Amino acid sequence: MRRFLLLSFWLPSFVLPELAHAANTPFDLGKLKAPPGFHISVFADNIDSARMLIFTPGGVLLVSESGEGKVVALPDPKHTGHAARTVTILSGLNEPHGLAFYEGKLYVAENDKVRRYDWNEATLRATNPVTLADLPDGGGHSTRSILFHQGKMYVSAGSSCNVCVEKDPRRAAVMEFNPDGSGMRIFAHGLRNAVGMAVNPKTDTIWVTVNGRDWLGDDLPPETIYDLGKDGGDGGWPYCYGDRVPDANFAKPDENRCVSVLEPKVQMQAHSAPLGLAFYAGSQFPPEYRNNIFVAFHGSWNRSVPTGYKVVRVKVDDKGEPVGGAEDFITGWLAPGETRHGRWMGRPVGIVFASDGAMYLSDDSAGVVYRITYAK
Repeated sequence: MRRFLLLSFWLPSFVLPELAHAANTPFDLGKLKAPPGFHISVFADNIDSARMLIFTPGGVLLVSESGEGKVVALPDPKHTGHAARTVTILSGLNEPHGLAFYEGKLYVAENDKVRRYDWNEATLRATNPVTLADLPDGGGHSTRSILFHQGKMYVSAGSSCNVCVEKDPRRAAVMEFNPDGSGMRIFAHGLRNAVGMAVNPKTDTIWVTVNGRDWLGDDLPPETIYDLGKDGGDGGWPYCYGDRVPDANFAKPDENRCVSVLEPKVQMQAHSAPLGLAFYAGSQFPPEYRNNIFVAFHGSWNRSVPTGYKVVRVKVDDKGEPVGGAEDFITGWLAPGETRHGRWMGRPVGIVFASDGAMYLSDDSAGVVYRITYAK
């Protein structure tokens, strides 16, 4: 049974029944639209609360089912473009979200911890769990994303609130660890909810999507993408939003404080809830898509007219710098003209690219993993 259980951003309790109702729209693949030449198919379904995706060293797709407490494998040994079966490799976890492989081991970021597993490609089994790091648990933004880069492990944790001064410095931050979980330090802070994390192949730095605060109207603050550079830095939250704008609704605005915080590389429509983030390094898509940024918009709740519920792309130049703003790539999960509490067909979450250049995209509302390919 498909359930609408996990939200990647904080919601007041009175919103939940309306969202659950809206999520009951029947799934219809034909409603999804992509540019000419792109083809969208269902790689796997009945994947409840499908969140983040990763390929194993042997090319098997793994998906975290946060609301179910599971991680599943979706093998396609004959390369048919459809999963042959669904294999539960881990269960009973605490909101597993981020997935990573490092030196042949599987790493899973749960709400309160990171665990490492021995991975057996032949049997699709994860065994011998070792807890490497404790994470701030509970309330507010509960997802934890994970990434390895240059021999270090990076884990993001969102804020416990909409706007507040956190008592735990690990929240609204990206933490850096040694691969064994030792040596924790705050790599970047002031990032309200950095869910998507990816390495820009041109700059060789970590980029993140950040979900902005609520209750500033339909079009503020913009959702953002940051380049954390070599040394991380301060994203400005809760004192600043967008392009270093002081938050007048949070205590006394301090313009001087916002001058020195990170400048966003991309600003996008407010309340879109950007989650999955990936750079395209394959060759299947046309050349103009090479190195482009792809972002999954989970969709709004705090807006009079809904927005998001789509996948966008941002063009990137030869130096890895964004050119222009976000452009629609896949749309159709939300029908045009829907009201604030209108009906949607699905909510995109995680993005990953296969070795053949195909895109895989998770949908935690429809319980689907899509496969997007290109052919003339």
